Amino acid sequence: MNCTQMLTEYLLHQFPWWRGSQLRYEPASKTVYVYCKYMRYLEILLHEVETISRLDIGVERFIVTVPHEMDMVVKCQPNSQPEIL
Repeated sequence: MNCTQMLTEYLLHQFPWWRGSQLRYEPASKTVYVYCKYMRYLEILLHEVETISRLDIGVERFIVTVPHEMDMVVKCQPNSQPEIL
């Protein structure tokens, strides 16, 4: 199992509502791209922003795309308050 597979499994375990989404990790920029094709309720994601931002897993930011919504960038800042760009 490679790093990307382990990261994907961990994230899907932590955030089961991401199942069915496409996850891509760019190691150079330490960015995880999440395409939530089937997410119906953006409120779920908004509720979890703080939890996502506090992850201490070597990722600097998440870029989450939900169809018909604006992309959301969540900067990871473990042990601090979340910042949405």
